[in-house]
Amino acid sequence: MRVDKDGAGGCWIWTAARGDHGYGTLQGDDGRTVGAHRFSYELHHGPIPEGLLVMHSCDNPPCVNPDHLSVGTHADNMRDMATKGRQWRQGKAS
Repeated sequence: MRVDKDGAGGCWIWTAARGDHGYGTLQGDDGRTVGAHRFSYELHHGPIPEGLLVMHSCDNPPCVNPDHLSVGTHADNMRDMATKGRQWRQGKAS
């Protein structure tokens, strides 16, 4: 299995391939790389509406727990980042 469901905070950690930013990846049926969190969201909640992102309430990139995933716009994601104090300042995350 590619998921460890015993992660801190209830996170389900993707244990297979990860991209440069720590998000889990897998290869789709068409050969394209798919985000593991996006795959998990669609598996448990249905299709992602066009133009929306899958966001993590846990702020843990390798997490694929569907209870930690929601959809929103880019603006929603930026607002969430700012609210949680994760914005970039002078080349570093705060």
